[in-house]
Amino acid sequence: MKPLLENRVAVITAAASGMGRASSLLFAVEGATVVAVDRDEAAGASLVAEITGAGGRAQFIACDLLDLSSVERLAAEITKTYDRVDVLFNHAGMPGPRGFEFTPEEWHRVVDLNVTAPIFLTKHLMPALRASTGASVIFTSSISGVVASVNSPVYSTVKAAVIGFMRSLAAGGGADGIRSNAIAPGATETPMLNQFFGADGADSDVVQERVKNFERNIPLGRLAQADEVATVALFLASPMSAYITGAVVPVDGGYSII
Repeated sequence: MKPLLENRVAVITAAASGMGRASSLLFAVEGATVVAVDRDEAAGASLVAEITGAGGRAQFIACDLLDLSSVERLAAEITKTYDRVDVLFNHAGMPGPRGFEFTPEEWHRVVDLNVTAPIFLTKHLMPALRASTGASVIFTSSISGVVASVNSPVYSTVKAAVIGFMRSLAAGGGADGIRSNAIAPGATETPMLNQFFGADGADSDVVQERVKNFERNIPLGRLAQADEVATVALFLASPMSAYITGAVVPVDGGYSII
């Protein structure tokens, strides 16, 4: 069977760990040249070594996505190296502060990484996306962007904003053959899990109790695994979803339906 992403160039942010890493490995297996973007240079180098060691193609570019000048330089480097971008997976994000007491600095940091960075990276890469024959832009939102989150209203707000931009891109990008969709993961077993449930500095026992309470509200009774999110990203990146744009795909074990 022909690889689903054969000869496709796929840019993935936050590629060095968790869902981003799982997606990078899967995309490479399916034939993509993976442009892995992360601020963790050691983890990025390890990822590329694993991909190339298995016969795949990958490049790592270090970037602090909180710095918009670095985002612009990143896009320039990508477009200088490749004649097009076929897949842009805007995955990078961070949890927000818990509750309704937060500082302007906390607000701006969460907005800058979750919303501003992917919007401007997409903007700078639009010429490269238009040069593709059927580009796919994927955003990682969250189930918290679909349903209300009292625990983290800031995170819920920014992830809803991601969906709003994704839908606007889907509406405006169709004429250029650009599809735009979002993944809305629920709680997922990744290194960032403790940050989400312990954003207020709670100790490990409290975090574990919060995780168990969350699982009780999931019809499938467990958290997601990183590779389960990666397979949805692959579907949205590949020709299998050629007629899907503007969609939000929950990967939450049914959490959002109850």
